[in-house]
Amino acid sequence: MSWYSSIYSALIVSSSIAFIIGFVTKGSTSFGATLSAYSILILAIMMILTILFRNILFSSGSQSSLQVFLTIFSVTGPFILMLVVMGVILYLTIGGKDRIIAGQVSPSYYTFSNIAIILFLLQTYTVYQNLNTVNTTGKISPLTASLLYLFGLLSVVCAMILLIVLKYYQTDGFISR
Repeated sequence: MSWYSSIYSALIVSSSIAFIIGFVTKGSTSFGATLSAYSILILAIMMILTILFRNILFSSGSQSSLQVFLTIFSVTGPFILMLVVMGVILYLTIGGKDRIIAGQVSPSYYTFSNIAIILFLLQTYTVYQNLNTVNTTGKISPLTASLLYLFGLLSVVCAMILLIVLKYYQTDGFISR
């Protein structure tokens, strides 16, 4: 399993680098880097979820179906929440591609997009620091899960704000100086 963990570790690092590139650039370069960072991170989280599901299902021996379901929900919940929020933000970003690249969005879009990226970087850092635990036990600690849930909830709020900004606060690109 070491080659598998090396792959998702490399994907996490490369998504973090792509987020940083998107953070410090503007226009289509920033847009492309952000899209690739979300896509790479989604792939890494899906690989981690595969390990978590496999370990839960193989170690559930004599547990009832309800116990297995609750274990799956408690262990994989933060990762599934992260995937859903990243999927929503990716959908919003792709849907507003032309306006985002042209700069025809409200300045608050960039603010909350950057906040969401910072939250994903914090989640990524938390996951990356606990990869050894995931590799050996197949589970994450309750403290780490709670921290990921907190960051996930804040990311949900950012995603909702991004939806509102992209849907209702369109600008014509006019910039006052």
